[in-house]
Amino acid sequence: MSAMQLARTIEVTFYAVYLLALLSLFKNKRYEQLFQFITCSLLGVSLELFSVNVFKTYHYYPHFFINLGDAAALKSCPLWVGLGWGLLMPLAIAAGKKISKNPFMIGMVAYVIVIGWDLIWDVIAIRTSNGLWLWTGTPVTLDITKTALYGIPWMNYLGYSAAIVPLTMITAFNDKKFSVQASNSKRLLFAFINYLEAIISFIVVVGIYAVINNFVSLFAIVAFLVLFVGTWLYALYRLFMTQQFNFFRNFDGAFLLQFGLSYLVSLLLGFYIGVFQDRPWLVIVHLLIMVLTLVFGVVSPKQKQAANFSL
Repeated sequence: MSAMQLARTIEVTFYAVYLLALLSLFKNKRYEQLFQFITCSLLGVSLELFSVNVFKTYHYYPHFFINLGDAAALKSCPLWVGLGWGLLMPLAIAAGKKISKNPFMIGMVAYVIVIGWDLIWDVIAIRTSNGLWLWTGTPVTLDITKTALYGIPWMNYLGYSAAIVPLTMITAFNDKKFSVQASNSKRLLFAFINYLEAIISFIVVVGIYAVINNFVSLFAIVAFLVLFVGTWLYALYRLFMTQQFNFFRNFDGAFLLQFGLSYLVSLLLGFYIGVFQDRPWLVIVHLLIMVLTLVFGVVSPKQKQAANFSL
């Protein structure tokens, strides 16, 4: 299979995954996530185009079927990547709401769910078809350094928190203050309002990160590891130590489809391109993060206690 054929096969596969997840949301009338899909797709495409055109920190493979922007000049965002933001974030936020009512903690749980997926996918993507995307100035190696993990800057993993956590808090605030859930017209309006506010908050938070990282060389790696490991420990404690949750009684079909199939594709690709053969322990990491993530698709709060927790 040629590089172009493989890249486009991955693109079409993800369109199919997205369609299945969206159909599940429609079938179950999960309008909150459907309107968040609009917000997060716009946010994802905007941030991707901003990154490839302004910061120029990376660029995408130019030969996908559908690109937004100037693909020939490496200044585009593939549509499937933008739609990925649109589905991953709302489903992760919904998962976070299962174990917390605090908007900040919901956002943090959503962040580690999404970044766990990206942690695996980035390693594979930059080695597929000569790079589904490539980072400027960062060599594609299997080294771990103070600036990059296997060819991906640590700041990338930290940067996701600047998008997901503020968006979760903004959405929760607007929902409460303006009764957004009262009608679909309000939901549509605030899908765009939330998007604009999330763009501004992302620029502010990432700017703060960049300034600190400029003066503290290990800031990105330390901050990411503290947030990632700390939040996973919190989530696991909530799920398995508090006895407030049921397992395998209710299933989130959209979540399981989106994350389950995505992880399956990445697992197959990892073996296809040989990265798992080079670093066998990455298979263990992949399976561990996959299982931990999919737990959120089969867990639900116990009814008698669901209203009693705040964190």
